[in-house]
Amino acid sequence: MTKKTLVPAVLAAISAGLLACSSHAAMPPALLPNISGAWEFTATSSTDTIHSTGIEVALKAGQSLVNGVERPNGQISATGATQITILDIDAATGAIGFGGSCPVNGSGIYSLAGSFSSLGGPIHFTYTENGNEFNVAATLSADGKSIIGTYSSAAGSACADSGGITGFVVPKLSGTYVGQLTLPDGSANTVTATLSEDSNSALTVNLVATNPDSTTFTLTGPVTGNAFTVQGVFQGQSVAYDGYLEQVLDPLSELMVPAIYFVNVTNAVQPAYAGTLTPPTT
Repeated sequence: MTKKTLVPAVLAAISAGLLACSSHAAMPPALLPNISGAWEFTATSSTDTIHSTGIEVALKAGQSLVNGVERPNGQISATGATQITILDIDAATGAIGFGGSCPVNGSGIYSLAGSFSSLGGPIHFTYTENGNEFNVAATLSADGKSIIGTYSSAAGSACADSGGITGFVVPKLSGTYVGQLTLPDGSANTVTATLSEDSNSALTVNLVATNPDSTTFTLTGPVTGNAFTVQGVFQGQSVAYDGYLEQVLDPLSELMVPAIYFVNVTNAVQPAYAGTLTPPTT
């Protein structure tokens, strides 16, 4: 090969190498999905076959600047009563305990924090129940709408436990439900409740009592997953209810149907089960 042909050949090889490097360097980082929203996680103990723990979350996604645009960075979190609710669910009796069953440890806070790096890949987070910390190692589904994995209590927890955990994105609360409800004055009444959740995870519950007395009142408050805490005024007095959307067996159709479980928490020291409302029959 002559000098005349060698120079162009060398330049072409260098140019090809530079283009390859340039192409590799220009590869944009993989964009992570935004998995924030309403989630329900269920922790099933490997030792307690009766009780399970519901972790109801208004999940928040961390953001970072990518080329001047805010993008999800794989960090997830939820802190405080407006973003996370812990439930103790008794399969034998159907009773639901708001606040979980673990004793208060240290600060007694409720929180969740963790991260993931891809769809269909690992997701890790910790959650605290009354200040007791639990570690979760799971796999995020390919569509980013469910997880399956395991959980275990962290060192120093006053509530030792471990087992399996599942989680799903849940829809906004809505619909009409009817049934017997104990009103704040202690009377049992036939009630129709209409639920509507807005884009800010705030719930409005319109209650119409029809028998034996006709009365109407409205409750509002934050939603965390399938759980909510709402307040309002009844006969001039402030009232508060905790609630949860559960699935119950309809004895007529023998199918599982959604139901709203209400607990009167106006007296926080003595919460009282108020009733469970189901969709009206047609």
